[in-house]
Amino acid sequence: MSPIAIRPLPAPLPNATSLPAAAVRELVADEPDAYPCRRCLTDALPGERLLLLSYDPFTGDSPYRQPGPIFVHERDCVPAVDLTEVPEQLSRRRLSVRSFDTEHLMLGGEVIDGVGLEDRATELLADPTVAYLHVHNAGPGCFAARVDRADTVEP
Repeated sequence: MSPIAIRPLPAPLPNATSLPAAAVRELVADEPDAYPCRRCLTDALPGERLLLLSYDPFTGDSPYRQPGPIFVHERDCVPAVDLTEVPEQLSRRRLSVRSFDTEHLMLGGEVIDGVGLEDRATELLADPTVAYLHVHNAGPGCFAARVDRADTVEP
C-alpha cells in the first residue's frame, strides 16, 4: 500500500450559483487531456461541459492562501477519495509541489514531472515537520490536489 493519499478539493468547493457571474465561466472541452476536473481527477472528454471558477484549497488560515482557477465538470461527477495511486491526470503533467506545516506555513516548493509525484511526495512526507503537500500545475498554477500521509487525518 502506498504511504500517501491524494485528496482532491480539501476545502469545500464554492457553490457556483452563489458566485458573481464574472467569477464563473462555463465552457466545453474542445480537445482531450486539456481540461482537468479537480473533483474526480480525470480530464474532461471533448464535448463535456465544465465550470472554471476560483478555488482556495486551504483548510486553515495562512498567509499562503492561494485562491486560483480550477476546472470541474458541470455534471455531478464522482469525487475521487483518498487515492493511493497517482491519477493519470497528474502523472502526465509538470507539477509544482509545495510542502506545509500544521500551521499552514510553506516549508518548501519544487517543480517535478508528475511521474515522480508518488516517490517525491513520500520523501517529503517522511519529514515530520511536513503536514501535507499542495500540488499545482506548474505552468498555469492551477491547484491540482492535496497529498497527505495515508494514515493521517488532515490538520
